[in-house]
Amino acid sequence: MINVLYLTNNAGRASTTVATRGWLQYLMPRGLHPVVVSPVGGEFQEWVEAEGGTFYRLDLPFPSKTRPWAFARSLWKLRRIVSRHRIDVIHCNEQEIYPIAGWLARLSRVPVVVRVHFTMERRFCQWAFGGIHPPDRMLFISRGSLEACREAVAGIVPENRWLLMPNGLDLGHYRPDDERRRRFRAEHGLTREIAVGVACAIRPRKQLEHLFEVVARVADSPLKLFIAGGPVPGDEDYARTLLSEGRAKLNDRFVFLGYLDELRDLCNGLDVFVNTSLEEACSISILEALACGCPVLGYPSKSVDEQVLPDGGEMIPQDDIDQLTRSFRTWVANPDTLAARRPGARRRVQESYDIAALSERMWREYELLSHGAPSSAS
Repeated sequence: MINVLYLTNNAGRASTTVATRGWLQYLMPRGLHPVVVSPVGGEFQEWVEAEGGTFYRLDLPFPSKTRPWAFARSLWKLRRIVSRHRIDVIHCNEQEIYPIAGWLARLSRVPVVVRVHFTMERRFCQWAFGGIHPPDRMLFISRGSLEACREAVAGIVPENRWLLMPNGLDLGHYRPDDERRRRFRAEHGLTREIAVGVACAIRPRKQLEHLFEVVARVADSPLKLFIAGGPVPGDEDYARTLLSEGRAKLNDRFVFLGYLDELRDLCNGLDVFVNTSLEEACSISILEALACGCPVLGYPSKSVDEQVLPDGGEMIPQDDIDQLTRSFRTWVANPDTLAARRPGARRRVQESYDIAALSERMWREYELLSHGAPSSAS
């Protein structure tokens, strides 16, 4: 039995807990007991409790000189949870909440793991990892993310503690499904049209303006663009303006689906998934599209190229709308060629993003940490 304390701000349906849920699904039968702490409940909380794990609702604040008591109260409660459940490893699921995890590891003398989801700056790394308790493992979810963070982390967290641990999917759950594809296309009245789209948060760095422009330029092809997602807090006005501009530019060639809990119908129904993001660490929605057999066209976005290439699609130089338009026009010109790309998309995730194989690697790290051994990456 290995008891792991998971700290997360995203106990609802969020990308940072998709891989975590996959690990738990495979490792709980092996002897993993998860104890999850989050300030919010949600779908992930419900699943953990239904599977026999433990969940606590608790704020995970930053340390503050002006308001120290909130941090101290949460830290004290976490210390009691560590003691009550005889925690062997602390797993910090997002890098921004590491300060409280680091203090907890120091007080409890328990090894701590932190998972990095976005590019970090040097000042943040010095503040978060340099002065309290450096993490015993730093998990990067893509090679591109690791390299983007290298200068910020170097000399603060020893490199022999860095480990590449990408997101993964249950490939029995996310798979090509002819019935889902038929249902999606029938629901939206698609006959000979090519279905293109994306699932993402609607925020500036996703650069959906590029996608609207590309589809507008290819006006002579029977296309329909589908976007699933919603704004993040603070970007509501941006999202309203963007969607209004998209409707004005594309008229009935654009369908906004809103936020979807379930993406398998969309990912099976699309012929092309188009990525225009400025930066991704290891996109869950791109993995879901590939797993369902939908090829990906778009920008490398610091790490998407390593998710997609060589068999899952085509990458265009970052932010080159003209080249993206040319490739997009070629892709959508021949439905038979699009269909021939689908097996390669599926094969790409089978090679590198199967959560069953990744869970075995995570289990090995937990074993090493609980026994005080060095990382398998060192």
